[in-house]
Amino acid sequence: MGVYKKDNRWYIDYYQPDGKRKRETVTIPGVDPIHINRQDALKALSIRKAQIAEGKFEIAQTKEPVLLDKFAERYIEEYSKPNKRSWKRDITSIKTLLKFFSGKNLNQINSWQIEKYKAIRQKDISRNKKLIAKATINKELSCLKTMFNKAIDWGFITVNPVKRVKLFPERPNKLRILSNNEFQTLYKTSSDFLKPILVIALNSGMRRSEILNLKHDDIDLNQEYLTVRDSKNNESRSIPLNKTLKETIRPLLKNNNNEYLFGDQIIKQIRRVESEFYKALRLSGINKCTFHDLRHTFASRLVMAGYDLVTVGELLGHKDIKMTKRYSHPTPLHKMKAVESLNFETLDTSMDTRDEIKQAG
Repeated sequence: MGVYKKDNRWYIDYYQPDGKRKRETVTIPGVDPIHINRQDALKALSIRKAQIAEGKFEIAQTKEPVLLDKFAERYIEEYSKPNKRSWKRDITSIKTLLKFFSGKNLNQINSWQIEKYKAIRQKDISRNKKLIAKATINKELSCLKTMFNKAIDWGFITVNPVKRVKLFPERPNKLRILSNNEFQTLYKTSSDFLKPILVIALNSGMRRSEILNLKHDDIDLNQEYLTVRDSKNNESRSIPLNKTLKETIRPLLKNNNNEYLFGDQIIKQIRRVESEFYKALRLSGINKCTFHDLRHTFASRLVMAGYDLVTVGELLGHKDIKMTKRYSHPTPLHKMKAVESLNFETLDTSMDTRDEIKQAG
């Protein structure tokens, strides 16, 4: 064992408890490597010797420190983008995480710091002038947890500090189902660009991104079906075209020379739909509604009409029937109609007890 210098860097050379030889760069936090000298290297070596002798040696201590900021860039480019459809969500989460953890090495971040992040983040205000939703913080923590898992897989660290941090409990979102009157009102206050998109959503159950990714080749008016190719679960599915869908889509096919039904600038179109949808909501006076609620409405109406969950799940593109079961709970109005449909006449349950009295007497 000993110390040596190579390429203006000092190294220590020793044997680990398992007998394997280890060569380690000498680093001192806050000190430029060119200012580290032989005495510093000898001190570092004596520290390792003492740790080995006392049984306190951990291989994680010998790994080259990696800045979270730099690792985040690698994570996005080498893992998130190639493997996740939601990689843009990761970028948003990481921007927020770095406001707190920027400048820290991976091995410097511990569970206590992450709990502190949770506490501080809860006090942040969103653009809507409301406290940040706990679901949003959970997504950020989940992203951080995945990053640390990748760091372990890639050999940068050995421990994931997020594992000991509990996520906030989340209440399942209540399904928002639009009534016929609400949809008609929303439709009337919508722009000409938005109107056919709303109709397609309500009559097909497609997600916003699926609608905007529709191409002419995905639609067969003769066979009366369309194909969803760019779905959330990466599996294509077919959706039959009802009369309303055919009447809505036919003029779009005739008056559009673009490959896509609503234009090929998908990100721009998503933003446009979001902007025009909320503008129509304000004009209509409808409260607490999102574009995704049209998908909920489609599914709930099918279930309440008596169609089985397997059929509904296939139309929605669900891999797991558990996702579809959310729609098996009818609305209060539907439950009222169910009870009213029975409407049994009141039975006369009174009893004439005079004979019993006589007998007792």
